[in-house]
This record gives sequence, C-alpha cells and structure tokens, in this order.
Amino acid sequence: MGTSLATTTVPSTVLGQVINASTGAPVPRALVRLNNRAVLTDHEGKFRFDQNTDSSANVLVTKPGFSASTEVQEPGNLYLQAAQLAVPLELRLYPEALLTGTVIAPDGTPLPRISVSALRSYYDDAGHRWMTVGQDQTDSHGNFRLPVPAGEYRLQTRYTPLDRTTGQAVLPVTISSEGSSNTSQGIRIHGGEEQHFELRPAVSPTHNVTLMTQSSGGRDFLRISARSSNGSTLQVNPQMSGVTGETKIQLPQGTYTLTATRNNPENPEQAETTVTVPDHDISGVVLRFSPVPSIPVELVPDATLTSDNTQAPTLPQLALALQNDQAADSERGDLTIRPTNRRDQSFVFTAPPGSYRLQGRNTGTWFIKSVSYGDSDLLQDDLVVVPGAAGTPIRVTVSNQTGSLQGTVDLNGSPAACWIYLIPSGPNAQPVISVRSNSTGSYSAAYLPPGTYQAIAFERRHSANYRDPASLAPFSSRIHTVTISTGDKPTLNLDAVPVAEVTP
Repeated sequence: MGTSLATTTVPSTVLGQVINASTGAPVPRALVRLNNRAVLTDHEGKFRFDQNTDSSANVLVTKPGFSASTEVQEPGNLYLQAAQLAVPLELRLYPEALLTGTVIAPDGTPLPRISVSALRSYYDDAGHRWMTVGQDQTDSHGNFRLPVPAGEYRLQTRYTPLDRTTGQAVLPVTISSEGSSNTSQGIRIHGGEEQHFELRPAVSPTHNVTLMTQSSGGRDFLRISARSSNGSTLQVNPQMSGVTGETKIQLPQGTYTLTATRNNPENPEQAETTVTVPDHDISGVVLRFSPVPSIPVELVPDATLTSDNTQAPTLPQLALALQNDQAADSERGDLTIRPTNRRDQSFVFTAPPGSYRLQGRNTGTWFIKSVSYGDSDLLQDDLVVVPGAAGTPIRVTVSNQTGSLQGTVDLNGSPAACWIYLIPSGPNAQPVISVRSNSTGSYSAAYLPPGTYQAIAFERRHSANYRDPASLAPFSSRIHTVTISTGDKPTLNLDAVPVAEVTP
C-alpha cells in the first residue's frame, strides 16, 4: 500500500449487494465487514466502501436470523484479492431453518423441561458424523424451538429418569425423516423453512433391578447402559454396594439389553445380558464380565517402497478409528474408538463385540495401501469383533508410491479459489480427498494414492456423501474422471459449481 503498483491495482471503491440465498431478494441492514471496516446495507441490500487501500480483504456479512454459510466447517468469510474486489460483489446470506414442535406424554399432557437436541448430518474427509448444533428445553406447554442452518437433521430427547410433571421416567425418542427412530436418513430442511414435529416419548414408572457382579478386586467405575427393544439407549446410574457385591439400577418396564463396562485402564471388562423388567422390583440378574477384546494394530511399510529416505508415518498420524453407527445413541452421539498406546509402545483397538467401519487418512508422502484383519479387507469390509477376539492383528500397510494431480479451477469463466473433491472409485481409507485452489485458480494435489477418481469443484466447501452417486447427480456435467499412476502428475482443469447452484 502506498506504492505506485498498489495505486494501479487496488480498487478505490468496493461495493456490492447482499441477497437472500433462498429467495434472491435483497437483505437490508446486514452488516458487511471489510477487514477493519463495517457498513450496513441499505433497503436494496447494497453496500459501499470508499477510500479502499487494501489489496486483499477478509469479507464477512452477518445478520440475525441468517448465516453466511450452510456448512458445518465453513466460517462464511471470503478472502478476496484486488481483482475480485474491483467488481461488484454479490454476497449471500442463508436464512435459518426452524425446527419446532411439542413434547407430549402418551395421555396428551405437555412435558415441560425436556431437553430436545438437533443433530446435523455432515461429511468430511474422515467420513460421516452427527453433530449437535441446536438444543432447547421445552417450555411450560411442552413447546420447543430450534433455529438451525439448512441441512439434514435428526431430533432427539434424552432419557429423564424422574420427570417432575409425571413423577415417572420419560424415555428418549428420536425423530428422523420418516418420523420414527430410523436415523439412517435425517430430516431435510431448507433455509427459511419451518417444520413442526410432535414428539410422544413413552412414560413409565421405574423399578429397582438388583444386579450381582463379579468382584474385580477394586472399586473400578462401572458404567451401565440399557438398550430397549425399540433401539433407544438409556444411561442408568448404578448404585454399588462394596459389601454385598450388589449393584442397583432403576429401569422402566420393558425388555432391555444391559451392557456394563468396568473401566480398568489396563484391562477393561464388559458384561452383557438381557433383562425383562415387569411391573415390580426384580433381583438375581447376574453380570458376568469378560475382557473387552484388544486387537493389536501393526504398521507395515510396503515392500516396494521408493528409496527417498522418507520416514514412515506413525500410527497416530494415520488417524485410524473404528466407527459403529449402531452404537450411536441419544445420550452419547456417535461412538468412535481410537487405538490406544500401551506401555510396551504397541497399539491396540479396545473394541466391544460388534461391527465396525475402519476410518483413516493418508498423511504427508504416505498413504494407506491396504488394511487386513485375517481374511478381511478392512478398506472394503466391516471389522467384525466377536467375544474373546484377540491376538489376530489389524495389519496396516503404507506406501509412498504415489502420484499427483494439478490443474486450474474456473468459476463463472474466471480463475478462482475453490474446493476440489477427489472421490476414489476403488477402496481407499479416505472416502474423499479435498484440496483448495489458490486465488489464481491453480491447485496441486500431491501424494495421491494411485487409482481412478471422480473430480468435482465447488465455489464453497460442500459437505455430501460423495460415495452416493445421488449426491452428485445434480452436478453431473461438472464431474470429470481421472486416473493417477505412480509417479505421474496429470493435469485436470475444472469448472466449479457456483454457490448459487447449491440448494441451501
């Protein structure tokens, strides 16, 4: 700034308009920030900064009831260079969506003081997640109101052991798009839209269940969950007696699968049993503990490594994790198990019996070439852990025999900073690999695993299940296929999907 070059390249005026991304209408009285300066838009949504001296600027627009982005990981601000600042800007605000409803007991009584959460579905390079983005407590009429960004959601309540209104337990309930506890698909809601739901959790008195547990020789913390026949999970508060070896819990009437975990750090144990609770207290339920399977994890460099003296990655750098979607519940959300480092510096997955999906990421100059567990290929198959499983290791083979990809990205005919998503056609530890082009549109994706990819670019970050062809169907004309071989660096130029073409 102050040089002759800056005088010729920096626009003296930055101007533009803020519009509603859902309707296209101008948004008045929105606050537009340009680095350290700020103005409000006029009744036509227009703004203007005179006497600009900045060759680049961080631009952010805000207004109550709107968000600057619909993406979980997108802050909404734009970093623009002088050439972009020289033309009129069109800034988009996304109106909040509204999830409203009433929580009602089976007899029609409104339930106040019930916590209702909105969990949003989103995808990143590691896979699928559910994230709590809104929470409210019902008022005296049982009503709740959750303003959220547009997206895919599920609504859920927590287990309330003793509700003040009914004097009984209120069981959790989850609402998805089908209005049931099926959470594989969520509630799809658009910006400016309101959807209303009626949640009718079951209400029941609780009864004492006396459990007999084997002594562990100490007073390790005991955690007990009860999964009901409808799939919801209750986290119960165990009351332990060190003298009698008994543990008491309270449960509503019904049939449950009890899972008890004893969290001894060196040797965690788990017990599982089924119990049917009638309309009175019961005793004599026995919990027989056995060690939680500890599955060793081995890192194996590929036998055909390139000799560039690059140090192989460590297991933590690969961000390995086991995801069990069936273990997701209203109390704890999605459960992810990560490998633990033992005293002998070995790594193990301590995973209760069940079916898991392995996740991981490629790192630096290395990628995960294969992951095997016995005869199972964990890049394609789920890891099935059975009681007593131990000894057989998960073998992770890494390689540095990679390829690269380069190119440019155009947005509406001009080079621009955009997000590029590379979706592997074959097995890969990462369901999608994302890179970003710079302000001149150039990008370089180094150290890619060899294979065939579908490539697509978006103006802004775009969360989607890229392994599902339906998620990319609206943008099929922008998708390109590219094959990358070891040592090669092909060029692929892309036309980005403008943010205006992405339905908020």
